[in-house]
Amino acid sequence: MAIKRDYCMNHPDRPAIGRCVITRNPICAECSTTYDGVNYSREGLEILRRSRIAPVGDHWLRQNLWLLIFTLLSPLVAIEMGGCLYLLFIHLMQHR
Repeated sequence: MAIKRDYCMNHPDRPAIGRCVITRNPICAECSTTYDGVNYSREGLEILRRSRIAPVGDHWLRQNLWLLIFTLLSPLVAIEMGGCLYLLFIHLMQHR
């Protein structure tokens, strides 16, 4: 069985040396940029750049909303679970 060889997405005549970790597209040595030991294409680097310059404020709130909700609700959940465990304990003690 023959091994399938990938070719660069920008240069179809050149064999790919790897894939961009973000776009997953095959890239040749000329199109590859290694950053922190990882291969990126031009498009992948642009996506990485945009994600790191995201505006603070509203963006932070959207990313961490689940954490905020969990933090606010956790005391209520703990109280409710404690009440349920207490009722279960009483039920088990009555039906020994």
